[in-house]
Amino acid sequence: MNGIYLHLLLREIRGELEGQYIEEIRIRKRIIQMIFGQHALVVSLNPNALGMFVSKNVAAGYEILKTISDIAKSCKIIRVSQDNFIPVLRMIVEKPFPDKAKSEIIISFYHDAPNFSIKTEQWQKNIFTRFIEKRPKASILDFADEDIVKMSVEEMVKNIDGLDIRMAEAVNAQSLKRLKSILRDKDVFPKLISVVPLSISLFADEDAREFPNFNELFLNAINEFSEELDKKDAEQKKRLHIRRLKRRVERLQKKLLKPEEIEHFRTLGELILTSIARIEKGASSVELVDPYIGKKVEVKLDPRLTPQANAQKYFSRYKKEKRGQPKLRARIAGLEKEMAATYAIRDVKPSEKKELGRLVRRREPFHKFNLDSGSVVFVGKSARSNDQLTFQQARPNDYFFHVRGVEGAHTILRPSMQKGQRPRRDDIETAASIAAYFSKARTQHRVPVSYTQRKYLKKAKRGKPGTVLMMREEVVFVDPALPH
Repeated sequence: MNGIYLHLLLREIRGELEGQYIEEIRIRKRIIQMIFGQHALVVSLNPNALGMFVSKNVAAGYEILKTISDIAKSCKIIRVSQDNFIPVLRMIVEKPFPDKAKSEIIISFYHDAPNFSIKTEQWQKNIFTRFIEKRPKASILDFADEDIVKMSVEEMVKNIDGLDIRMAEAVNAQSLKRLKSILRDKDVFPKLISVVPLSISLFADEDAREFPNFNELFLNAINEFSEELDKKDAEQKKRLHIRRLKRRVERLQKKLLKPEEIEHFRTLGELILTSIARIEKGASSVELVDPYIGKKVEVKLDPRLTPQANAQKYFSRYKKEKRGQPKLRARIAGLEKEMAATYAIRDVKPSEKKELGRLVRRREPFHKFNLDSGSVVFVGKSARSNDQLTFQQARPNDYFFHVRGVEGAHTILRPSMQKGQRPRRDDIETAASIAAYFSKARTQHRVPVSYTQRKYLKKAKRGKPGTVLMMREEVVFVDPALPH
């Protein structure tokens, strides 16, 4: 959320915040509720859905932010402010007793370090580790329209507070005039472009969803975003449950025996009893003729036991398997039924198929990671798979990643972005971390990872499968990791 959107939102909700008494502060998946009676200020600090809104209801399923909630409890919100158009909200709050001590709640919407903090003269408590402060830049209202239009997108973002890249790209003489009139108290009807990632606009085309105000937009968008997160979590839990069931089935299937294999234990016991005179004391095995097949078989023995005790051991195994195999098959059938029922309630069409009477996952040629932004990362599984991924599967504008100077898998980022834009910085770092994870530098820190667009790659002549030559490469330093 850029600073201009925050300014316009505060214009709508400031009156609903000032004068309220804070009862509790709760959190769930980087979404915070500041509760005032039956109402709440809901703040999303997920980098893919930055925003906030005033809700007339208090949502369930949130956990109390113990330390910060205890500090803020019973505080009255005296003043809500924003410096210029920076994306930071500040609340001056006051304890009514014993000495009306004042503190400050800071809600930062910087994309690279969103945070929620409470601050006094002596200390500051942040929810998340990274907290940044930036000096205010010039206001957009301080510039003449013609001076702004002459600026590049990068210059606008660098020199003017409140503008992000998306808004700067939409700035022209007409939209700038409209934006300034909105900032001077003209009514605004914001439009929702997408929910995941959350993207809004003041100048979008008619196909975008329009809302009567920013509070309504953020209420709908953040709730939809939260529902999407819940769906992904539920789907992940189902996948993990299916994976556990599949492993249990595979372990049990290894214990399954054919009827002739079970009968073989009884046969071995009988062979021992009929050949006691031929078995030497302390022998660990003996070769005996099986009359049913007319061939010699090796019979393993416990050298600590007598021949009679060894025979009894085989008879006991025969009885155990005879009784246990039907129960084992029933357990497998029950697990397969549970697996099938889990598939039936999945939110997406399963890629698994029935094979040999049970459900198994189809083996994919590449590892695949769906990022929260909508981007997708593919990773090769072998040298031949690397070659196939990079030179057959990847598109020209996809991004290729590989750890410098170390063997590793080819990694392709298929970014979710509009034409002409660069991928999100966090998507690049995530893809680089995945590339480092699937390399021989997995246990190292601050690993250098080269990346470039697929169209700037060449296949090395006479090289091994997967060998490439990179042009226009850039380097990012990351720690090896897989996405959550």
